[in-house]
Amino acid sequence: MTQKIKVKKGCIEETLLLPLWGRAFETQRKNPRLMDEKAVEIIKSIDYDFSEIEKTQGMSQHGWIARSLHTDKMAHDFIRTHPEAAIVNMG
Repeated sequence: MTQKIKVKKGCIEETLLLPLWGRAFETQRKNPRLMDEKAVEIIKSIDYDFSEIEKTQGMSQHGWIARSLHTDKMAHDFIRTHPEAAIVNMG
């Protein structure tokens, strides 16, 4: 078994787990609005208690998903009108 990645509580990197968890959580719902199997895979590789996020960030999760869907649509529309373009996600 591969060793899980540890994330220290209170570090700046911890905030990056919020939208990642939101995408993974949404993917595993019955009728997901988006699918991100990579997010699920990454979440499973992290040694972190996500139950606190689930308890306190449930409403925020809807915002993360809406933002993701909007960003995905913008990227798709841009590529459609600029097929030679490359999209780079800077985080």
